[in-house]
Amino acid sequence: MEFDVVVVGAGPSGSVAAMTASKAGLKVLLLERGPEPGSKNVSGAMIRPTSIQNYVDLSSAPVDRDVKRVDIGLFSSQGDLKVSFRPSSRLVTLSRLKFDKWLAQQAENSGATLITKTTVTGIEPSDGKKKVLTDRGIVEAKSVILSEGANALISMALKIRPEFSPKEAVQAVKEVYSSTKDDITRRFGLSGDEGVAFRFFIDYPLPSAGFLYTYKDSISIGVGAPINFLLEKKVRPSDLLEIFKDRTGLNEIVKGMSLREYSAKIIPEQGFPSWKACSEGIYLTGDTIGLINPLEFNGIGPAIASGFLAGKSVANSSSCYEYEKSLYQDKEISEVIRARPLVRELLKPEKMSTYINLFPRLMNSWISGNLTDSGVRQFLPKIAKDLILSFGVIG
Repeated sequence: MEFDVVVVGAGPSGSVAAMTASKAGLKVLLLERGPEPGSKNVSGAMIRPTSIQNYVDLSSAPVDRDVKRVDIGLFSSQGDLKVSFRPSSRLVTLSRLKFDKWLAQQAENSGATLITKTTVTGIEPSDGKKKVLTDRGIVEAKSVILSEGANALISMALKIRPEFSPKEAVQAVKEVYSSTKDDITRRFGLSGDEGVAFRFFIDYPLPSAGFLYTYKDSISIGVGAPINFLLEKKVRPSDLLEIFKDRTGLNEIVKGMSLREYSAKIIPEQGFPSWKACSEGIYLTGDTIGLINPLEFNGIGPAIASGFLAGKSVANSSSCYEYEKSLYQDKEISEVIRARPLVRELLKPEKMSTYINLFPRLMNSWISGNLTDSGVRQFLPKIAKDLILSFGVIG
């Protein structure tokens, strides 16, 4: 069987790539190794519709709640600091299982063929085309789009993307708790379809960042930390999650709710452009090339952007140079690229600990009427480089 393009992975980037290529009139096969799209996702899901709307029409997307409040919390040895914001632009939460299935359906509606429970085992050249080997047979295509996620076995086997060491990755773990819509609304003091999101940071037993998102009838709680932190402190990811929930008070929030799911994910710190995004008719997207913006907790936006650009590049028979140039020029992806130097600096254990402690210490000194003894001056040399790097992020 022959196609114009085979897309490997029916996550957001893969489904959008398949949809975009299909709309351009190409014959597209979308392969997913899970039983259904979204079944293997781990990330929490809060998105900014205004940025994604540039690539996908979200008017019929399965949105759960409109986020009306975002709570930021720093929990440190210097004290705890929590602030609440009302977002100036629309933020929504949605179930990744529902959203990924919906995106795959959009690809099918555009003409793509979706086949699940199929694992791609290799790709070989074949008379100017690509022979895609799977556990269910062989298909041929003129081009291939690899949207296989961070654990990109095919991309690494083809030596398009390098492997990464524990020193270059973050380990994230997530739990999903089920309840009812009325119970979620009551627990968080919401009304109607309103939602809330938390972004919390702790400094013990190691500097870590986590989240809570409210969905229609469930919540997700997750936390992540660089793998080298975990190895150094000999802390298991599951134990870190329990400590995170206890330290931030989230254990109290989930009392009486039913634990539905536990999952884990490795997030590379490196990625495009230090990693190639294309090679001889094979295009890489999303997590496969590390397109995650940890400063904004945003992986879905860059994934969808790269999928759209890959689908467009295949349809236009664009060269690798042209595809990678389009990634550079895209707003969502350029923000990821510009943030990398600052993220690399902030992921140093001493830096994360500095910031998690700085603001609670400053507020504690202010409240105590003793700003001269806040100790802020000692932090200034530590954050001077970050201030310079931040100008590259905010443009």
